[in-house]
Amino acid sequence: MKSKKLTIGKVITSFEKKLFTINDNSSEFENNCLKREEGLINAINICMKKLEEFASVPGLDFLTKRQQIKSKICFENLSKYVDELIAELDKEKIISYCQQLENNKKKEFKIFNSPFDIDVIFLLTNSFHTAITTNILWAPDVTMAQAIGISNGQLDLNDLGKHLPVVLKRINKQIIPYLKKSNLFSGFYPSITEAIDCYNKKLYRGCSLITITSIEGIVRRLANFLAIHHELPSDFIDEKYSSLNRLLREVDWKKDIKIDSDFLSLILGESKTKKERQQQYSNGDIINIDLNTRLDFLKGRFKDDRDLILHGNQQNYNQDWNLYLNFSALYETYKVCTYYEKKYSG
Repeated sequence: MKSKKLTIGKVITSFEKKLFTINDNSSEFENNCLKREEGLINAINICMKKLEEFASVPGLDFLTKRQQIKSKICFENLSKYVDELIAELDKEKIISYCQQLENNKKKEFKIFNSPFDIDVIFLLTNSFHTAITTNILWAPDVTMAQAIGISNGQLDLNDLGKHLPVVLKRINKQIIPYLKKSNLFSGFYPSITEAIDCYNKKLYRGCSLITITSIEGIVRRLANFLAIHHELPSDFIDEKYSSLNRLLREVDWKKDIKIDSDFLSLILGESKTKKERQQQYSNGDIINIDLNTRLDFLKGRFKDDRDLILHGNQQNYNQDWNLYLNFSALYETYKVCTYYEKKYSG
C-alpha cells in the first residue's frame, strides 16, 4: 500500500505540534510521553531528509529506467512511513502507548518499542544512495556502520575493499574447488582461476571483466539445468533471452528457494514498514521465492556497471569497490548454484 495522502502541510503541522510539556513537578509518566513525542518527531525528520535526497542529489537526470522506477518506489515507501509516524503523533495514542508500557510486568520502558521504533532496515534500503547508487546491502560483509555511511552518502565505497581478503578466501576455499569438481559448472573453473591470477598480478580490470562475464555464463548454465525441473523449454539460447535481465525476469521460474525474510529485504529493498511486516510475518521467517528474486542483485548496480564496461563507456573499473562488488556477486551466485545442485541432483 502506497501513501497518497502525505502533503507538505501535513508534515509541517506535525512539526508544529506540542502535545506534552514538562516541569520540575512532572511525573515519570509525563516525561515518558514527552520522550515518545520527541522520538516520533525525530523519526519523521529523518524520513524527510531521506525524501529530500531524491530531489537534490547530483546525477538525477542520468538515471536508468530501472533506477527511475526504483526511485519512485523508495519515495512512495518513505512517504508511507512518514504517514504512519504522523498518525502516531497523537496525544491520546501516546498516552495509551505509554500506559501499556507502564503496565508491562517487566517494567521495561522503550520509547520506540515495536512497531514504531525507528525502522533502520527500512530507512537504509529506501535511501537514494543505498538503493540507487550502490545497491550493495546484499553482500555478506557490509557492516552496519558502512551501511549507514552509504545511506547518508558519506562512505568512500573503496572502504568496502577492506573485505576483499575475506571474499578471496571464500573464492579460493569454496568456489574454485566446487567449480573444479562440478559436473554442471566445471567449464567455468579456468575462467575464475584466471580472474584470481589477474587479481594477484594487480590486473584489476581484467579480473573484473572475466568475473562479470563468468557470472552471466554460470547463471545461463544454471537456467538450462533448471529448465527440466521447472518444466520450461530445454534451453535459453533464443534471442528473446539475450540479456541476463530478461532471462531472469521473463521466465516463469518456480518459487522453490527458501530464504530468510530479513535477508530478502537486503536483496530487494524493503517495501513494508515494521508494522506491516509484523502483520504479515515475523522477522526471520523463511519464505519461498524464485530464481529471479534471489538473483535480483544482478539487475542492480552490478548490471549498470557491467553494461558500461562491456560497451566501453567505463574505464575506471579497477577500484577496490568494483572488485568487491563483482567478487560478492560471484559468491552469492555460487550459493544459488550449490543450493539448486543439491536440491535437484542425485
